[in-house]
Amino acid sequence: MKIKNDNILDIDGVAEYTTLSKSTIYKKKSNNEIPFHKIGGRTLYLKDEIDEWIRNDGVMVGKVPEFKIFKN
Repeated sequence: MKIKNDNILDIDGVAEYTTLSKSTIYKKKSNNEIPFHKIGGRTLYLKDEIDEWIRNDGVMVGKVPEFKIFKN
């Protein structure tokens, strides 16, 4: 399933955008080494956060902010 917002990526989008394998992304997600957001049962990635993560050589700087548009 494709995400329509250009700033929001799913696992396939992150793999294509970064050229990392999906298994590498899953491993980094489970170790909290890549910025991600859980929305219900879905894991989503913001392109802006992935860009910053790449600029920092794959190191997360600080805590990822909450996805405010989905908060109750």
